[in-house]
Parts: sequence; C-alpha cells; structure tokens
Amino acid sequence: MKKNYFNIKNLFLVAAVYCLTTVSAFATKLPDYIIDTLKSELPKASVRFDGLVSLPDGTVYLPVLPSNPKKNPAGKVVSTYPANKKLSQLPDVVLFDSNFALLKVIKNKNGRITVTDSKNIPFVIKTGLFPQDMLVPPGLVIPDDMKIMMGDLKIELTNSSVNDIFKGHAEASKSNKPSKFVPVPYMAGKTLLVTTLDSKIVNVIPSDSVVPKFALTLDNLPKFIQPVCNDDYILVASAGKTYIDVADVKQEVLAKKIDLGYQPTEIILNKDKTKAYVAVADDQAIFVIDLKTMSLAEKIKIKGYPKNIAISSDDKIIVYLDKNTGDIYTLNLDGTYLNSYAYNASNVSKLIVIDKNIYLLSRTENELQVIDTEIKDIIFKQPLAKKPVDMMLIDNKIYILCAVGEIDVFNLDDFSCNTLLKLPEVGFSKKLVRVDGSNVLLITNVTDKKYYVYDFVKNSVLQSVNTSVYINDLQLLNKRLD
Repeated sequence: MKKNYFNIKNLFLVAAVYCLTTVSAFATKLPDYIIDTLKSELPKASVRFDGLVSLPDGTVYLPVLPSNPKKNPAGKVVSTYPANKKLSQLPDVVLFDSNFALLKVIKNKNGRITVTDSKNIPFVIKTGLFPQDMLVPPGLVIPDDMKIMMGDLKIELTNSSVNDIFKGHAEASKSNKPSKFVPVPYMAGKTLLVTTLDSKIVNVIPSDSVVPKFALTLDNLPKFIQPVCNDDYILVASAGKTYIDVADVKQEVLAKKIDLGYQPTEIILNKDKTKAYVAVADDQAIFVIDLKTMSLAEKIKIKGYPKNIAISSDDKIIVYLDKNTGDIYTLNLDGTYLNSYAYNASNVSKLIVIDKNIYLLSRTENELQVIDTEIKDIIFKQPLAKKPVDMMLIDNKIYILCAVGEIDVFNLDDFSCNTLLKLPEVGFSKKLVRVDGSNVLLITNVTDKKYYVYDFVKNSVLQSVNTSVYINDLQLLNKRLD
C-alpha cells in the first residue's frame, strides 16, 4: 500500500510539472504581491530578471512557482522552516499564501551549496517548478527527490564556463611606483571598467588604484561594455559573436546570453535606462533589449547599416549613420518607426539629435556641423580643434573633446563656442565619461596610460591619474567591486 502511495504521488508530480512547464514555466517575473512583501520585509533585497532574490549580505533565495496557485493572495507568509520565523529572519524555506515559495541557498557539511534537506520542505512546494530560464548559483546541488522541480532548467557545475567571465587575472604592474592613491571625493568608492585595443579582458580598476583588481575574461576583443540596472549587471559584446553577455555583478556569474543573430557593435540606453537599443553592423536593424527582463523585446528594421547611433534626451528619436554610404537617418520611436533620410556626411565621429537638429562631429573637416532635418542641409558650421572625437550634451551645452586634448563648449542658446581646456600632454584624447551626480568628466587618452578628472563648472583638472594599462574604452560603475 505504501509503495502504491508513492507511485501515485510521483504520477501527480509529473502531471503537475507538465502543466506548469507548458503554461507558466517562463513567467519569471515575480508576482506583485511577492515584490510588495519583499520590499516591506527585506527592503534591501534585489530581484534579478530571472526571479532569483539576493541580499547585500550574500543571502540568495531561489523562487519556486506554484503548480496550483491559490486565488486572491495577499503575499502573507504562511509557513517557514525553521518554523515561526519572520521573512526578515531569513528562514531556509518560505511558503506564501498563494503556494509561491522561496528556498534559501545554504552550504552543507561538505561546503557544497544546496537547499535545506527535502524533509523540511512542504510537499506543496515540491510540486512547484523553478523558473526555467533562471541561472542558479554555480555548483548548486539539489536533493534527488527534488529534481522534478528542475523541469528543463540546466544547472551549471562549478567548473562550467559560466564562471569564467569573473575568473580572469589582471596583469601585475611591473612598476615599483605605489598602486594606490587618494581619489577626489567625486570618484571615491567607484570602479573603472577599462578595455584595450588588443586584449580579450575587461580590466576592473578601483577608483583608488592605478592597477586592475581583477579582470573579466571575454570570448574575443570587446566591442562594447555597458553597466545597467543600477550597475547590478554589465552588458558585454565581443567581436565575432552574435550575442550579448549579461554579467551579474553581485553573483559574479554570467547570467544570460541574448542572441541577436548578428554581431552587436554599439549600444545606447533610453533616459530611464529601462531599454537598450543595440546596433549591428551587418544587419539593417536596431534591436531593443528590455532591461527589466533582460530579453529581446523587438527588432526594428531600418534603412542602411547603423553606426554612431544616438538617442534624443526625450527618447523620441534615434539618429544613426549608414556605415556603407555615409547617409544619416532619423528613426521615430513613437511606435510608427518612421525612418527618414537627413543628410550625407563622411568621417563622422559622433552624433547628437535635439528636436529637429542633428549635431555631428566631422573629423576631416574639424568642425561641428548642425543639420536641419526638415530642409536636410547644414545650417551652421563651427570650426574646432583637430580631430573632434566625442561630445556630450549637458544643460543646453555641448561639450566637445578633440583628440589634441582640447575641450570646447558649444552653447545651444546662441550657437557660440568657447575653448575651455587645453591639456599640455601630447597624445590622442578619446572619450568623455560623466561622473553621475557631479560636474565631473573623465577624459581618456588612448595613446597614453592616463585619464583626467575634470570639473567642467570650475574648468579645472582636479586630478591626473596614470594607469598600468592603455585605455581604449572606459565605463564607470558607481560602486566598488572587491
């Protein structure tokens, strides 16, 4: 009789998992009532796009989707293990009034990460299913009688390549000079992500150091790196690869690959940083990534092959250059995706779109050109220093970086232009990076192992920092990675 009972129970589990797999296995967004409870009881908890819950102290919970959810749930905790614990006390097992559950990741006596013994887990939880696109912590061991909860979910082992991106080793500095220094207050507690022209790694450099702390190892030379979601994740594209890697900074794992079918080459974010627009050099399309779910939301077919993509500050228009013809196009983001030709130009290093005007940097003409998209022609030209390479819109002014180490400011109110800064050193200045919440820009130099910390309001270089690596691209994290 006991044997038959277990056969019936196993049959029920198979049926439940089948139904859950075919209906809701990929619904990884946690229910709103769960989110509300987490915000109330664990305000510092964060929920990853695949449903995994983590806390600043390293605690991790795996969500379990119910096979038979109860109606009208309030998000109330009805059962825990150990018993009678509050969610804020971080119990090993949490069961909510909808049959949704959380299982805490713990270590067993052998030091392997797992969940609590299955005898401590209610049967109703065992009939549930883990989100099917969830990346569980590498090396996780699940008890045998809970394997049915896995569905098609793949568990990566400790030696899987899923860990390799955070296992790189930074090259030790050969200099006898001190590696530590005191950064200006605006830069304290931050991290620089630096790529070079000839390496597959991303150098991770604390803002109080001149040498990398460690390195992220990529499949090939990086095309772009982009911190997103309050710097919890880093989007990375590598040369020759058709996918974007999503690196989870907190868990130090490669959380997901978003395959576009073509090699991604450039990325921009919308104003509230909930969407990423990705250009591919070999397809007439711009891809839209939903950063809340880390999934491909849309593929927008366009004219030409996009390069130098930029988005307006009101998120209404994207502008880009066709890399094959030099034609410049605008793309309306109002749902119509009206794609219009604006002008033809060559050797463009940067574009900005404001209302009906496009502002472009011409490296060969050494000037800022203003294009009226209605008449499709140049309405203003501003001479600049040699080789303008980057520009940034701040408070109705365009700050322009020229490769000879000069910063010019172009005022949009009256189209006047002034030279703010001339750096004394010889080199090739490359990029401007804004330090969030400040009047500070970082100025990189691709031919010298150096970057400058520049206050554009005081018009003063606050600090010149020599690094142990050349800087091709630099992104700034507003947190420290240890």
